[in-house]
Amino acid sequence: MNKLTIPQANKIELGLGSSDQTPKHKISIGESIYPNEKKYNLETPKTYNRIENGKFELETEYFYTPSDSIVRVVMYEWTELRKINKTDTKKFDKKYNGLKKQLTSNLGTPSFVEIASDTAKSNFRDGIKWLNGNGNKAYLFMLGSNSTDYRKIRLAIYNE
Repeated sequence: MNKLTIPQANKIELGLGSSDQTPKHKISIGESIYPNEKKYNLETPKTYNRIENGKFELETEYFYTPSDSIVRVVMYEWTELRKINKTDTKKFDKKYNGLKKQLTSNLGTPSFVEIASDTAKSNFRDGIKWLNGNGNKAYLFMLGSNSTDYRKIRLAIYNE
């Protein structure tokens, strides 16, 4: 992710068939997701949507510094493609576990793991952070409800 710029991200997204959905209003990212230790002044993210493998709607946000167009954080969000009868929670579990495996392979052992879905009667947040080393850092989390089968996966990748 080092030195990825907005024009490069735009080229990548359009090449993947994404549509530009960048909002006109200000959007920020919370410090619990991206600590922003260097106190960058981030612009409203360039935002793209696409369908992934016919299973998920994927929204990708590129938070960047306007002075140089360098992307500081990439935030991915996977949601249900279409609500038919019931959310396929196994599909979300498989995606979450696949991302966890890939991130562990690339970034090493997680620094923080909190799994609440196993014991939660209703709403939960499972979270894993990779904060070690000098390279990319990541925060993967799944929001859900065991009572309604709601699921959403988010992943923030950044380098400080």
